[in-house]
Amino acid sequence: MKTPLFLLSLLMLMSLISTAGQGQTSNVYGKVVDKETQKPLYGVSVCIKDHPDGIGTITNEKGEFRLWNLPADTVDIIIRCDGYEEVIADVQSLNNQTNNDLSVVYLEVTAEHDKQANVKMSSNTRKQKQK
Repeated sequence: MKTPLFLLSLLMLMSLISTAGQGQTSNVYGKVVDKETQKPLYGVSVCIKDHPDGIGTITNEKGEFRLWNLPADTVDIIIRCDGYEEVIADVQSLNNQTNNDLSVVYLEVTAEHDKQANVKMSSNTRKQKQK
């Protein structure tokens, strides 16, 4: 009985030591919406700027995102979507907190994407000879 209790105590102690050495991490979450329409944007890229591990995610159908277990040195989050201006959110002042709410991030349509393109199509049809 003493051996299993000793092994369990040793395992718990090792677990505590390993988690203490990992350092502080934080979570960042928020919502991305179109500034003009106020509608949530799905599939928006949300990633850590210049991070060697390429930490990132995309927004869900409600425009929501979550980044988990970010290292304490995380400073900037890049939010980008085709047709919209890129946004860089500075989270340097939030690193002392475990959970960081960026609340709502508004993306504006880029000037190039706002322009309409008129496309004319024509087809040259030839009648096929019936045999």
